Amino acid sequence: MTTLRSRYLSALDIPEYLHLGKNTEELASQLVKVQCLVVETECAESMCQSGVAQDFLYKMLLAIGLDKQDIICIQSPANQVPQVLSKYKAQVVLVMDAQVPLAHDNMFVIHHPSDILKNEQLKREAWEVLKKVKACLQ
Repeated sequence: MTTLRSRYLSALDIPEYLHLGKNTEELASQLVKVQCLVVETECAESMCQSGVAQDFLYKMLLAIGLDKQDIICIQSPANQVPQVLSKYKAQVVLVMDAQVPLAHDNMFVIHHPSDILKNEQLKREAWEVLKKVKACLQ
């Protein structure tokens, strides 16, 4: 049976985890914990699959002290990013789409690795973002 509160929250597109009447410890245990969550919207050269873009992404993140096991890469339509983020407890979130609104201080927009590889001038801007990410992780 759906409660009135759940129907309102659903109608307002509030993430499902807020519908539940569970305590916060139980909710936190259901979230996927990760140091760095990388979110990609639709892209021809996905960094979520093995390849040049993924290798370059890992090189960038390894340069600021992260290990591969500290990183989760996901792909999501831009309009569903907030709902997807509600399933994770990430120390920092990197978003590969400037159209996605940054809802928290630990979210950063960065150019997609495939774009950086095609345009060397984007490397400086990406490095500046990575320095902010590193500061957020410390």
